[in-house]
Amino acid sequence: MKYLLPFLLIACAAALALCQMPGISPAQLASLRASCAIDANFRAVQNALAQTDGRKIATSLTVSNSVDGYFSHRLKDQKITDQKASGRCWMFSALNTLRPVAEQTLDIPDIEFSQNYLFFYDKLEKANLFLDAVIALRDRPYTDRTMEFLLRQPVQDGGNWLGFIELVKKYGVVPKDVMPETYSSSNSGTINLVLALKLRQYAVRLRAAADTAAMAALKTAALRDVYRILALNFGIPPVTFTWRYEGTDKTLSAARTYTPQEFYRDVVHQALDDYCALYSIPTLLFGKRYAIELDKAVADRPDMNFVNCPLDTLKALAMRVLLDDHPVWFGCDVGQESVSETGLMAPGVYDFASLYGTDFQLSRTELFETYSSIPDHNMVFTGIDIADGKPRKWLVENSWSEKPGKKGYFTMTDGWFDRYVQVIVVHRKYVSRDILALFATTPEKLPPWDPMFRALGME
Repeated sequence: MKYLLPFLLIACAAALALCQMPGISPAQLASLRASCAIDANFRAVQNALAQTDGRKIATSLTVSNSVDGYFSHRLKDQKITDQKASGRCWMFSALNTLRPVAEQTLDIPDIEFSQNYLFFYDKLEKANLFLDAVIALRDRPYTDRTMEFLLRQPVQDGGNWLGFIELVKKYGVVPKDVMPETYSSSNSGTINLVLALKLRQYAVRLRAAADTAAMAALKTAALRDVYRILALNFGIPPVTFTWRYEGTDKTLSAARTYTPQEFYRDVVHQALDDYCALYSIPTLLFGKRYAIELDKAVADRPDMNFVNCPLDTLKALAMRVLLDDHPVWFGCDVGQESVSETGLMAPGVYDFASLYGTDFQLSRTELFETYSSIPDHNMVFTGIDIADGKPRKWLVENSWSEKPGKKGYFTMTDGWFDRYVQVIVVHRKYVSRDILALFATTPEKLPPWDPMFRALGME
């Protein structure tokens, strides 16, 4: 008790100081009112903001007109995909990077892989992870921070590149027409609600279980319920499937039967473990490996981990890979200074300073320190515009249908890259030996509530 007393005194003193902080006095309020000049400009802006979104009013014509739609190096365009009302950007964008390989292997003009197929197993694996974590932490109170983290969101849509790798290695892939989208896979809000309710119910029962045997039986029952819920909403994933296709010369192939794992091996045959996730997080030390607890797609595989590098390293690697005619998967804070209607991603595209008469500028580091910018969306670089050896802008393949941007493609200025891109994935052959060596080091563990868990991609 004698060790606890000083901490209690400190806490009480802090609470007392907070209570004694001055409120806004009548004199101060009068001063604030007097400082707000009501002139013609004020009334014009006020009238406009009363009727429309401030971003529309603040969109800078100067910035919008300063960026053309041409790129000095551009990969072949693909048919744009549409994740609809789901947070599967990480999965859509990762599958999109595999499509060119499959098209070349099969000699077909276009192919799309089933996102619904992987989504089913992603949900099932996340449910399994949740149940295991509840069992492991069953002696902690509900107010424990990790328990709170788990129970607030038992199963969500987001993911990352390492999770994608593990799902594909375990379950393979199938063409989209073998397991097409359903309403629930494209609109995941209700299925997430139903799964969360069921998993929280089992969490309560697991915490009250009498022994290990009872917990094992409960976990089995929970997974059966989850599988049934997923099957009703998404359909049952095929164990084998028979498929044929029309080639670029319009010749119809013979029908062939595959397992999903065989299909990936024969059609894509990419060694996904050879790809490296490189992040640039200014609030973490560069030249170091990190991992996030409970951030994984498959229970018996490692937590999501990455090497933190200076931003210039990410940019140089992305440019090199694109010039070698390969797409680059990346993560960013898509909601920052980005106009979805036109697809323009450029600093200053929203001129809030002129609209409100005050500055809003924060540095890249300050954006992270204040939780103002964290990675929440994944897309694919498919082109670059270079002048005097330096990138001016980047072509981005999104997964929001063909409606936004230019038929689904966005244009990112290099200045936007500098502020809001946080992660790229590239093949190890492009990465220096010094960085590759860091992947062999023991990572520093970050807690699951760390802001970087948002690298899951919640958009």
